[in-house]
Amino acid sequence: MKAMDKLIAKIDKKLERFDPIWQAEHGTGGQRTRYYDKTGVAKWREWRGVKDTLYDYTQWLNNLSSMVQMVASAPVSCLKGFWEYRWMGSYLGTFMFIDRLFEGYRGYELRTAHTNMHAIVQSLTKRIALVLSNDKRLGGGPRSDDFLPFDEVLPPLFLTGFKELIPFPLQTLPEFIICDVDQHIEPYYIDVAESFGLAADVCSRCAAETGVAIDDAFPIIGKAFLTTNMPCNASECTSMIQRRRVALPDFPVTLAMIHNEPGAHPYSTQMLKDAIAFVEKEYGIKYDWDELFKYARLMNEQNTIELEKWDYFKTPYSALVGIAETLYRLYSWASVNGTDPYFNKVDRRVIEIMRRAYEEKYQPFGGKTRHRAFLWGPSAVYYTDFPTWTQNCWGINIVLNMDSTMGHNMISTTDPEQAMDDLALFSEKGVMRHHAVGGWDNVNAVWDWARNFHCDMVLFNDNVACKGMNGVHALMEEQARDLGFHFIFVEHDLEDCRTISRRDMRRCVNDYMSVVLNETPLDATLVDFDDSEAW
Repeated sequence: MKAMDKLIAKIDKKLERFDPIWQAEHGTGGQRTRYYDKTGVAKWREWRGVKDTLYDYTQWLNNLSSMVQMVASAPVSCLKGFWEYRWMGSYLGTFMFIDRLFEGYRGYELRTAHTNMHAIVQSLTKRIALVLSNDKRLGGGPRSDDFLPFDEVLPPLFLTGFKELIPFPLQTLPEFIICDVDQHIEPYYIDVAESFGLAADVCSRCAAETGVAIDDAFPIIGKAFLTTNMPCNASECTSMIQRRRVALPDFPVTLAMIHNEPGAHPYSTQMLKDAIAFVEKEYGIKYDWDELFKYARLMNEQNTIELEKWDYFKTPYSALVGIAETLYRLYSWASVNGTDPYFNKVDRRVIEIMRRAYEEKYQPFGGKTRHRAFLWGPSAVYYTDFPTWTQNCWGINIVLNMDSTMGHNMISTTDPEQAMDDLALFSEKGVMRHHAVGGWDNVNAVWDWARNFHCDMVLFNDNVACKGMNGVHALMEEQARDLGFHFIFVEHDLEDCRTISRRDMRRCVNDYMSVVLNETPLDATLVDFDDSEAW
């Protein structure tokens, strides 16, 4: 073994000049050198040393296998899907997307990242095959009526009590996930919505979802539909159009926004109960509490492990970093939500790697982190690899994202009334809505989070179309100054890359790091480049 390690070390030394990190350090190139201009297409794969390059390529093959299995399991339905839906073609960019996400990753952080990502790929490919093979637009299938479609930001856990049904977030495939992969897909749907008369200053997520509905790009599944006012009241626009285009009986699960108010939480609890009664009536089935408790146990385990992860995030030795942490938590909470035991297995595997890394005092990115940052506010989904860029370019490690702090309370697995109460709180702290539109106290909690995770910097996502966050700029900057945090507003338009480009987002950080902090980049090729044509 020692002889093999010596041989590998020798090869690594011999080939280090091909490593973009080494090139950046020696002024001979860097990460962006690998790309064709204006694109996200690399000329060659990243060299990471023998072990990490081999591991990275193995995981590429692993994800390819999941894609092949998806097509093989439902070949006719997948072919019809590519013909019918514009968004299906964007999934072909998944492999390039993953490669960009994990640029610069080595060792333990590369392993946790790929472990998390493969879980998402495996889950998504199975979902795509299942939905397309039962989509009534494409001819339907044996389980077309067994689906229970619901709004993507409504946590599915409380629906698991319907053991005969398949709870499915309707927007996941055509909108929620695909905009992470392809920055150019959602502008088309936004234009469809605006050509129909939707105001141009509406949140681009809600506009895109509206456009998907108008364009008849939603799969038609199930016998009824649950809509919601989450994450904000602009979602009601989406719901109104979906009522007309999807044409299913629907129930609006309108949860309390300022849920810290005394009367708000009981209201949210009752809304979940009313939603369950609606489903029972429309599908002619009864809610099974034992079934809910079974999946609640899985979610409780995931949240228990999540809280342990947070302990490692507070140290310099966390093997789970940046977008690998954020994307997995966002998907596993918002889309899976305790319904897939495989994600529990993944969490157990990842936490073991994190424990090992901590014991070895392993520092990710070769110990080149200069700043620990908390990322606050809804992130630009057309620039998913933004945290990867901040680390590779400026040494800013985003140790935790606002979305990762959602719904981490435990759910009762014995008492139905307590379980409903717990699930209401769980839902109130859902993606984007708790901190973005949940009241000033929740927005202002950023400083406690940043302090608890030993951050010296806060990056604040400034979604220019978000009405809930209007007016906080001056207050936040003033507090950051008083509390001693480096503070950067990063402007974006959530899903519309035409308003504020990826390049403009990077400029927000570049200007602060070079002008205010007078720092030099780790990789000069990443400071300013054009990726406007990238997926």
